[in-house]
Amino acid sequence: MCVSYNQFVKNKNILFDRNELKYRQSTSAVIFDKLGRILVVQKMSYKNDEWDIPGGGIEEGERSDQAVLRELGEELGCDEFEIINVSKKKDCYEWPDEVIVKKFREKGIMYRGQKRTQFLVKFTGEEIDLKIQIEEIRIYKWVFPKELDGLLVFPEQLDRMKLLLEEFGV
Repeated sequence: MCVSYNQFVKNKNILFDRNELKYRQSTSAVIFDKLGRILVVQKMSYKNDEWDIPGGGIEEGERSDQAVLRELGEELGCDEFEIINVSKKKDCYEWPDEVIVKKFREKGIMYRGQKRTQFLVKFTGEEIDLKIQIEEIRIYKWVFPKELDGLLVFPEQLDRMKLLLEEFGV
């Protein structure tokens, strides 16, 4: 469920009503390797203690399954991924005001946050196959599910991940 804010926001000389903004349609992937570890990434825009699972936006005319595989190919530099399952629930969250303004200045489109279609994905390759897109991803690492605590630091991120892993039977 998404949080709704009833306010006009003036941030860096840009005035917007959060309630008038749409959510960016996006994807995310819980990627498992042969050892049962999950791939987490640190995006270039993140601080050193902020991690997430990979994924990205859905382009015009693209299905969510196509988008997640395209994004994984772009960000991780390989196509050794197999979709196993898709969540019945969307991961929906609000962006802070400064992120809304930053993304508007970069792309000319204003969103209030994201609604991500979530996938369970199996990595079928070898670690040497991964070649991260350095424009977007600073670093990646494989972690066991019990190690996610302390890595997923955004509001409610860890709780949402636990529910997702439960839904996927992991």
